[in-house]
Amino acid sequence: MKKYALISVFDKSNLKKLCNVFSKYQIKIISTGSTAKHIKKIGYNCKELSSFTKFKEILDGRVKSLHPKIHASLLFKRNNKKHINSFNNLNFPEINFVIVNLYPFSKVMNSNNKISECIEMIDIGGQTLLRSAAKNYDSVTTISNISDYNKFIEDIKKNNGSTSLEFRKNMALKVFQTTSLYEKNIYKWFKKLNKENNKTTNNKYKLRYGENPNQKAEYISTSKINVLNKSKLNGRDLSYNNILDIDSALNCIDEFNEPTCAIIKHNNPCGVASSHNISDAYKKAFKSDPNSAFGGVIIINRKLNYLLAQKIKRNFFEIIIAKSFDKKAVSTLAIKNNLILIDSTKLSLKNNKEFKSVVGGLLYQKKNKSKVLLNELKKVSKKSATKNELRDLLFAIKVSKYVKSNSVVLAKNLQTIGIGAGQMSRIDATKVALMKINNFNKKLKNFVAASDAFFPFNDSIKLLNKRSCNAIVQPKGSINDANLIDYGDKNKMKIYFTKKRFFKH
Repeated sequence: MKKYALISVFDKSNLKKLCNVFSKYQIKIISTGSTAKHIKKIGYNCKELSSFTKFKEILDGRVKSLHPKIHASLLFKRNNKKHINSFNNLNFPEINFVIVNLYPFSKVMNSNNKISECIEMIDIGGQTLLRSAAKNYDSVTTISNISDYNKFIEDIKKNNGSTSLEFRKNMALKVFQTTSLYEKNIYKWFKKLNKENNKTTNNKYKLRYGENPNQKAEYISTSKINVLNKSKLNGRDLSYNNILDIDSALNCIDEFNEPTCAIIKHNNPCGVASSHNISDAYKKAFKSDPNSAFGGVIIINRKLNYLLAQKIKRNFFEIIIAKSFDKKAVSTLAIKNNLILIDSTKLSLKNNKEFKSVVGGLLYQKKNKSKVLLNELKKVSKKSATKNELRDLLFAIKVSKYVKSNSVVLAKNLQTIGIGAGQMSRIDATKVALMKINNFNKKLKNFVAASDAFFPFNDSIKLLNKRSCNAIVQPKGSINDANLIDYGDKNKMKIYFTKKRFFKH
């Protein structure tokens, strides 16, 4: 029986030595397109594949070896009578050797070639030939790499025109390694291409500048509705710092179900208040620290009506965020052309990831979505807080979660009355908070305090007690917790611990 070798290669190097050994053992060569032309050019007989299939290459060579007769020749089991009979009915030569190397996709994928050029370098027919032949390695020899030509020639000479099963099996392993890597490279390229496409489909926004004018900045949206498109109702273009403040505001207000207003400045709340209605909540939040509120970001978790819009309009703010706006409220506030109005109704807080660029890489963490519940406040002092004090302790610890560390939050009647933010020591955070309370009302007494992490010493507690603070909540964990509790008991203070810490850097 005549033996046939199918050769279809992109890299035509060293084909002469293969053709020579096939000629020596009277193995007929079948080939495709440009490979067939090259074989004839170097002086060897060769029949084009289409003369056997009676199917010419089409679609600029995209379809040339994808034919059932070819793959039947490669895949039929030589020891299976049913397979043999089916194959003989096709009147097609039995292919015993397949020499294929693929289009060099890995080279073009890393070049600056056009997408269309890269697509054309994805080999379909070659991969299919290799996989079919390698699957039937019991009977078919498959060579997918030029570096194996010499090994093939050596083995075919040893076996007088055939190859050993061990050799065929090793070559099949190489084929599947080659096709696996080939597919992986295609996948990588498409993945990168899709990422680049996503970046250019209206979700990448240039900002005026970054945190400072000398820094370039962009906003890359991960949602169809974001702060720069459908949710923005009025105002100038958002800055990098604006977006940070909006994010902080949205997360802070998400802690509260009752009518609540928060005023954010430099990514910190400077005034937060809850009340029976949203207008009163705004009034209390603004009164908490009117100096810091100047030029800040207001957020409310209710609809903003015309009457509240008139009150807000009396002061200078950069951004107002609300759960929808009355039409009259929008027209009232939009008189200030630069005032940014954001409807938060459809803005999503589902993004649960935080990344930070650091030296040599990126830091990743899940967002701190943990919320403190009233039943998680554990009394550790002898005295118990009143119902209103417990309510204020929970309110204060919720706010502390969104204040830069070290932070201390003072509150009374669901209103912040002093916030000490971003201090390097907790005693200084306490002093800043107490300074704010003096600005608020020097005579105010019987308030509560919350700390984002434990008080390491009693110094802060002593200052708070001196200023008539009734109750304190802090995360447990200090080696001096017992001393703090002891001091609280001696001074009739109510001390509560929580298991959750709220560092914010």
